[in-house]
Amino acid sequence: MTAQTKPLLVRDVMTRKPICVDLGTTLRELAQTLAGNDISGVPVVGSDGRLVGVASKTDVVRRCTEGEFEQPVGYVFELLSAELGSESDLLAEPPIVVDDFMSTEPVTAGPDEPVAAVARRMADERVHRVVVVDAERRPIGIVTSLDLLRVFPA
Repeated sequence: MTAQTKPLLVRDVMTRKPICVDLGTTLRELAQTLAGNDISGVPVVGSDGRLVGVASKTDVVRRCTEGEFEQPVGYVFELLSAELGSESDLLAEPPIVVDDFMSTEPVTAGPDEPVAAVARRMADERVHRVVVVDAERRPIGIVTSLDLLRVFPA
C-alpha cells in the first residue's frame, strides 16, 4: 500500500439498510423473508432496534440436526425452501420463533473498520456475514462473504 492508497473500509462494501427481523418472528415468517429477498440470514433486533442476534438457514439446520425442534426435519426444510406453498399446504405452525435458534453473539463491525480486518475476523469466527452497527448497536449495514469476494482481486 502506498502513502496515497487508503485502505478499503466496511462502509465502502457493506449493503446499507439491512433486512432485519424482530424477536418473536416465527420460523415461517423468517423463511418467507429469506426466500423473498434471496438471502440466507438476517440480523435480529429487539424492540429498541438494537442487534440481539442473527438468524440464518445454517442456524435452523444446526438445531434440526441437534434434535431441538419438535416438528419433523422435513417440515423445517419445507419452510426453508424457496418454493413455499400456501398456508394450507403446510402443517400447523409450531411455536418456533427466531429467539429459539438465532446466534446470540453475532459478529459485528463498525463502518470505519478496514475491510481486510473484517475479512480476517469472518474467517477466524467462521461466519458468512458481519452485521455493521452504529454506536448504539443498531444495524446499519451487512457485509457478506460474497461482498468480500467482489472487492478482493483474484
